[in-house]
Amino acid sequence: MRFVREYDRKPVSLFAKISLVIFVIALVLLYFCRRFTDFADLMNKTVAFALRRVMAAFGDLFPFSLFELLVFLSPIILISVIVLAVRVFKRGEGRVRFVLNFLSAVLLVYSLSVLMMSLSYNTTTVDKEIGFEVVEVTEDNLAASMEALRDEVNTLVNYVPISSEGITDPGYSMDEISESICKSYSEISKQYGFVPDFNSRAKGLGPWSYGMSYLGISGIYTFFTGESNVNMLYPAYDVVFTAAHELSHQRGILRENEANFMAYFVCSRSDDLYLRYSAALNMYQYIASALYRTNKERYNEIASGLDKRAIADIYYSSEVSQKYGDTFLEDISEFFNDLFLKSNGTDGVITYGRVVTLAVSYLESQK
Repeated sequence: MRFVREYDRKPVSLFAKISLVIFVIALVLLYFCRRFTDFADLMNKTVAFALRRVMAAFGDLFPFSLFELLVFLSPIILISVIVLAVRVFKRGEGRVRFVLNFLSAVLLVYSLSVLMMSLSYNTTTVDKEIGFEVVEVTEDNLAASMEALRDEVNTLVNYVPISSEGITDPGYSMDEISESICKSYSEISKQYGFVPDFNSRAKGLGPWSYGMSYLGISGIYTFFTGESNVNMLYPAYDVVFTAAHELSHQRGILRENEANFMAYFVCSRSDDLYLRYSAALNMYQYIASALYRTNKERYNEIASGLDKRAIADIYYSSEVSQKYGDTFLEDISEFFNDLFLKSNGTDGVITYGRVVTLAVSYLESQK
């Protein structure tokens, strides 16, 4: 009689069973989150937050980006999996178990993405959490907002350092940027309570910043490493804003338009003048772009008054985008990003533009 090994007799491992249970639980929770906002709020503040917080603490243990390391190791990992699969299938024993374990690993990663991210796409909107009314965007309030932000930029640029390249640069490390952003998040948490208060770090990418640039990505929150990763090829004012955006994902603000607005909101309320400059200039660009599409003459009139030092920042950022962007890789990246956002119940990449509505409404409320 042939000896029957354990993995032949029991092809379904404990790992596969646990992965399946987690998957079912994740789908059930997602079903209710997409139908009940209050339930989504509860899950975002409990289950999803706990997982994001644990993973953030894990990612913070490493001074480098685990995500970037995995990107460069991915060919080795892929080859190793293929070699292992070939050996198993040649041996003829444990094939079913191997396939089930592999599929279970994929299923587990997907389930974690649901628990850490997808559950949070139907939470109460930030305008309601902060307490301002969303207004209809018109040419007049666009122009008023653009002018107000321009004047703020022109004031703040007098208090920020200028590098030898002629662009603003406070010379902050990513840890210093993260510390300032987290401090501002802490104050907002005390006042509003809808964002959790904890310290974490955004991580600047090294060589993979070039890959991100070709893909048209300035930053990415990787739930499976718990990290907020930032493309470092862009100027400092972009790096700061992107870090605040990705750290907002880490804190449960998953809709892209709201993450953009939260980056502005958090940085604009900071004690750090460079964070406030970053917030004002980034939001100025969003609103200026909207006014340009509405009334070019009015846009030109306001834009002509922007300080030359801020214009230098914008030009530098545009040069990076033009140098690496507008490729088929960027188109592919946008397609999959759009697909991911739509799969989570949003309108896709179009939601990035809605930050203008939130910003105009907030600025109107401040009058």
